Amino acid sequence: MRRLTFRNLITSLMLVLLFCVPTIASANGIPWNLIGVTFDDGGTASGSFVYDAATNTYSSINIITAGGTAFGGATYTNLSGIFGSSSTGMLLGASGDLTNTALLFLMFGADLTNSGGTIPLIGVGEGTCDNSDCSASTLLRSITAGNVVATVSTPEPSALSLLGLGLAALLAGAAIRKLSYI
Repeated sequence: MRRLTFRNLITSLMLVLLFCVPTIASANGIPWNLIGVTFDDGGTASGSFVYDAATNTYSSINIITAGGTAFGGATYTNLSGIFGSSSTGMLLGASGDLTNTALLFLMFGADLTNSGGTIPLIGVGEGTCDNSDCSASTLLRSITAGNVVATVSTPEPSALSLLGLGLAALLAGAAIRKLSYI
């Protein structure tokens, strides 16, 4: 009888160890926020986006620029497909029609894949497309200051770990109960 109790106790301890080992981390993208972005005409920019280094893609783009003396500002929610993007910069388009659409071109002072924390913006600015294919554009204002800041949240415990702890507690409780009957 004691042998069975000992086995149950060992099994419950092994389950606790197995289920509490952290799973392999997967990068689903890191949220970045624009902080202190100003233009040479007095306008500002704020907002956020998510960059996934594994796929080199941007998502959840929500950037708003406030008007200054040279440009009225715009809201950006998607990348402009004309010039593409990389881990050191992106071109945002305010609408699907490229003629007279607002464009925001951001250049980062470091590669987003190798950096975290705060990265300075080193250019460029905001302007408009001058024709339907955007082969000509006009830069109306330049970025003079600002940073992008990574926001890393604390991961929550995985459901599998919690399930394992619950199962281990049940087995340990059963083992203790059997010991009390002996």
